[in-house]
Amino acid sequence: MTAITRRSLLGSATAVPMLASTGKALTPPPAGWNWDRTITDFATLKANVMKMIERKKSLSISTLTMLGDIEYCRARAQTPFLDQQSPNGWLTGMDKFILKGEGYLPQQEILIRQRERLSDCVHLKRIPKYRMKFLDALLATPQALVTWIETQNWSFPWGVGNIDMDTAYAIAFDWKVMGNPRAHEALRTWFRWHDEKIDKRTGFWDIANTGELRNTMAGAMHQFGIYFLFNHELPYPEKAAEATIRLQEPTGLFAADTFSNNCLDIDAVFVLTNIYHRYQAKQREIRACLERAFEASLKCFDPGGGAMNRVGLDKEPDWWSTWCRVAITGWSARILGIKDFAAGPWEFRSRHPFQAEKGGLGLPHWEDDRWYDAVDWPRPAKT
Repeated sequence: MTAITRRSLLGSATAVPMLASTGKALTPPPAGWNWDRTITDFATLKANVMKMIERKKSLSISTLTMLGDIEYCRARAQTPFLDQQSPNGWLTGMDKFILKGEGYLPQQEILIRQRERLSDCVHLKRIPKYRMKFLDALLATPQALVTWIETQNWSFPWGVGNIDMDTAYAIAFDWKVMGNPRAHEALRTWFRWHDEKIDKRTGFWDIANTGELRNTMAGAMHQFGIYFLFNHELPYPEKAAEATIRLQEPTGLFAADTFSNNCLDIDAVFVLTNIYHRYQAKQREIRACLERAFEASLKCFDPGGGAMNRVGLDKEPDWWSTWCRVAITGWSARILGIKDFAAGPWEFRSRHPFQAEKGGLGLPHWEDDRWYDAVDWPRPAKT
């Protein structure tokens, strides 16, 4: 493939994008956010992130890892959440939530916080002192886990995608790092259920038959992250790629009512990038889609450091939006051959569900002992 040049990506600086769903004009990105003046290559992208660190007075471990600074993070990161873990398995900050008796598993917002802490454990190669005992009710029998999955509110597949992925991620950590054999069997059950329940028409999960493609894509991205991290074959990758490409708006991004939305944008680009590499499906169409998304996403960076979620609406950059935009830049540039960005040094090792780039291609099977080193996870402590 001929490398995409910067000139071919600039397009018209004055064009006003339209909303496909309503035909109304979107507010264009604010003046001064044109990427050719603020983010021109990997070095200026990293400098932008460092400005965000200085302003926020905090690290973003996952963002700096992606930019090739894993050892810097391991040396600098403060980890009180590990040193102050409670005996029931909660990492610091989680135990303030009230458990509603044995068998109750916390909902989405609590699981997301737990995921972030587990991701930090993986990045920093740290092993918590205590197992996550709240998982025991789900690990008791295969049916217990299936019941938990099936009784979620599948009328909102985007939200369930988070819960579903976070459940699998915690179970996987309980097996691979904490050494619980029951979690091994539970992860097998998780994959078996998802292989059987996927929608053959779209390659996503729509258990409640909502027919809402944008929501099911955004939900499925999360489960896909578990598939890629553990090198498990995706049932219908070409259908998933086709469905995701159809969701791209004239803006180049994937929100139907704003210029940008960090979650929808990262979800779509994550699906396309990993399917492109692992399955070589729809590669021409994916490259065309990513070319548009690459340019548009770079307009979401603030020259003062960091990136925005909804450009023109939100006023402050935040770490999650910054991580999303950095990931979109790196994944897209490497596929498109944009030399100034693609050279890196990027680090896209599949340490956690959102960091995959190649769909698990080349990883050892998740039951193979070599998997630990391939994804840079901590091995279980010797007993």
